[in-house]
Amino acid sequence: MRYRLAGAFVIVALAGCLPAQTQEFDAASIKPSKAGGGRGSMNSDPGRITYTNVSLRDCLMSAYGAKDYQISGPDWLRMERYDIVATAPGTVSDDVLKLMLQKLLTERFQMTIHRETRDLPVYALVAAKGGTKLHETETPGRGNLRMNGGGVVFTSTTVSELIDYMSRLRSAEMDRPVIDSTGMKGKYDFTINLFGTQEEMMAAVSKGDFGSSIFTLIQEQLGLKLEPQKLPLDMVVVEKAEKIPTEN
Repeated sequence: MRYRLAGAFVIVALAGCLPAQTQEFDAASIKPSKAGGGRGSMNSDPGRITYTNVSLRDCLMSAYGAKDYQISGPDWLRMERYDIVATAPGTVSDDVLKLMLQKLLTERFQMTIHRETRDLPVYALVAAKGGTKLHETETPGRGNLRMNGGGVVFTSTTVSELIDYMSRLRSAEMDRPVIDSTGMKGKYDFTINLFGTQEEMMAAVSKGDFGSSIFTLIQEQLGLKLEPQKLPLDMVVVEKAEKIPTEN
């Protein structure tokens, strides 16, 4: 019984349910951004985070290790933008940094948050019949993509990075979250051919035409398949939050 209680205590603490015991930043500044739109940036190292022109939704995704579709709350979480600089008391691990960020956001935005599991419609990415056509990378390192003629060449790319790219490129077509159910944990080199030439591709993309359906492209060229399913997903639910953070 003693071991069970000890294990339960550790789980509760890591879930951020004991904020009084969570390490705090030595100094932290959160201000509404004056950038006026555009893309934000999120930089962190073992002892400091610097976020510029980011939404509270972006921050929650970073703090809880969640995807966009796992954050539920008011629409303004995506719209309002902030600049955040926070310094930890020395070097801390990524897991501790996340707990510190959770506590900081909860206190400064006066948020009430709970975790729950919801059954949601998703696309499960699986290996198609006949198996995948992805090949283990020959140049391990940071993932990269480049245009080549009428296609996109991916180097040292994970399945998760491929999913992120597909979701951004085909946002209208990808009307559900995509869950990686391939079981493939490596990095891969592959090419997705969209058009015959780069000129054709650029002309089509400028008109919002991306060629064939992503469902057809990945099945024929990558040996992967998107299957509509309903799966339980862990959610971070924001019950309430203030748009203006409390003073630094």
